[in-house]
Amino acid sequence: MSSDLSAGLVAFEVDGVTAEDLARRLHQRKIIASTSPYAVSYVRLAPSLVNTPEEVAQATRAVHEIAG
Repeated sequence: MSSDLSAGLVAFEVDGVTAEDLARRLHQRKIIASTSPYAVSYVRLAPSLVNTPEEVAQATRAVHEIAG
């Protein structure tokens, strides 16, 4: 229950890119993402204590690059 061991789930969308395509494109960059199983699908990233700050920055850059 320590906040030092907690992490959030990030769900988002990119205009003009389907959640499935975005998750696939992130996987091609070796970034693990999933999609939500709901009527409106979102990409989900779940950084945790096993991720380094550099890995989080890499995922953020990748999303920005794909979004153009």
